[in-house]
Amino acid sequence: MNTKIAGLAAKIADLERELEEELEEELERTRTKFHYSIEKGLAAFSRETRALHDTLRQSVPAFLWQTPVKSLLVAPVIYSLIIPLVLIDLWVRLYQAVCFPVYRIAKVERARYVILDRGRLPYLNWIERINCDYCGYANGLVAYVREVASRTEQYFCPIKHARHLAGAHARYQDFLDFGDAQGYKNELRQLRSDLRGE
Repeated sequence: MNTKIAGLAAKIADLERELEEELEEELERTRTKFHYSIEKGLAAFSRETRALHDTLRQSVPAFLWQTPVKSLLVAPVIYSLIIPLVLIDLWVRLYQAVCFPVYRIAKVERARYVILDRGRLPYLNWIERINCDYCGYANGLVAYVREVASRTEQYFCPIKHARHLAGAHARYQDFLDFGDAQGYKNELRQLRSDLRGE
């Protein structure tokens, strides 16, 4: 890999670590501000906060009354996506269970990506809870699938594209430069080996 690119990628990784630490500190301040803590992986609100949330929850009839008609009309199309999402979820789980052990690629922990906690918020009515869990599932699933795909790409073809790739996954910066045949021959084994310890 080009040493300047490698240096820039290392700076990005260092900055990401610093920002992750800063983000965690800010999340802790937010937890304090809104009176909840994380217990056994779940958010737990104080009794007083839960009581306040209960008073702020909008009734379902009021919610539906305020919802624009066009939103109600497109809802079946939005929710129809659940079928391909579940099929992708099941297929990627099968793919990972069958293929990753063969190539000794560390498995992606789905629970880190698919988080359904917003549906537990007491200030949401049941429709809002379903909406929140649906979006959490869809976006978490896409992130999970992307991580499975990125590990697959790192194993089979860790080569950057000739043109700039918008929205590249986190592993992409460590891939080999387009056209670097010698690097591909020399570094492919190491890039594959890196996938075992994740």
